[in-house]
Amino acid sequence: GGSAGDGGGSAGIGPGAHGSGWADAVAHAMERRTVAKRMRKAPYPTTARAVDGDSREQFLRRYGNVRAVRLAIAVAIAAAAVASCGHKPPPAPVDDGDASEDTFAASAKFKPVAFAVHVKGTEGARPIILIPGLGCPGSVWDETVAHLAGDHEAHVLTLAGFAGLPAIKEPLSRAVRRDLTRYIRAKKLVDPIIVGHSMGGFIAYWLASYHPELVGPTIIVDAGPALSGDLDEAKALRKQWKNASDEEFAATTRMVFMSMTTDPRRMEPVLAGVVKSDRAAIGNAVYEMMTTDLTEKVEEIKAPVLVLAADGGYQKRIRAQVAPIADHEVIVVPRAKHFVMFDDPPAFFRAIDKFLADHPAKKKRKPASAE
Repeated sequence: GGSAGDGGGSAGIGPGAHGSGWADAVAHAMERRTVAKRMRKAPYPTTARAVDGDSREQFLRRYGNVRAVRLAIAVAIAAAAVASCGHKPPPAPVDDGDASEDTFAASAKFKPVAFAVHVKGTEGARPIILIPGLGCPGSVWDETVAHLAGDHEAHVLTLAGFAGLPAIKEPLSRAVRRDLTRYIRAKKLVDPIIVGHSMGGFIAYWLASYHPELVGPTIIVDAGPALSGDLDEAKALRKQWKNASDEEFAATTRMVFMSMTTDPRRMEPVLAGVVKSDRAAIGNAVYEMMTTDLTEKVEEIKAPVLVLAADGGYQKRIRAQVAPIADHEVIVVPRAKHFVMFDDPPAFFRAIDKFLADHPAKKKRKPASAE
């Protein structure tokens, strides 16, 4: 089944789609899936010219073994995570029954379990919360924090199980959203700006739709509110992550993450964090996103939303997914891949600066309760 495609296609990547980092990754992985099927019948080609014209040696260097191919597919789909909905019926809308105010109350001493947070910038200035993507450390936001530090108090997250942090047993995106509501109340943050990339963008949609009273302007970087796929595929991907060897995990993660930026040097320190992630935590996070559909909830978002999308063939789908949001804008950054903030920092900063200038901090009001 297709994992990131439009109706009717297994991958849905047509002409013009390959400017997007995650689109490239999925396209390459889907190519490898075809190769993997051939390998089940003949694990290693015996003719002088093997699959796709490769010699036996070239084939092995290019494709490795079936497990590595399958993990590459899992990495690519996970990296694409929340970029689009596929042609299969999406999961049922999430209803976690926790809209109660008391459920999310927090004392001033509240400490989150679903993420670690580092506070940087100007104390007491306009608050901004930055959420990284799948497996990534909070350092993906270093340049953004430096750019905004003078006028903002930045709360930079690294999620549990990622980049060397201990994993938690409960579903991660839901736990982050829950702990963020408590954190906002405990710290008495007023209309905090929310910024999320990839999986972090998925969490930002969830937070803004379920607790619109808590958030201010919301910036989403190359993400949508749902991930395609069915339950069987979700289970398979979760298993593949969990069972990956150290070598498979490191090699395929490098391959896919490097394909999602035009600046490989900037990706190196990110990869150093990603490879320290708990593989089961990544698999569980992918499973949760594939079985959680927020598309019918985004209409509840009251905050203004800016979506900064990678260049490629998926902008139309992202635009359709966010169309129900009353106040939203979608900007496609030319030639940028999935890590938009790495690929064109000037364009990225111009867009967020204008968005925040257009939506200045509201006059002081009573902060969210920290019961």
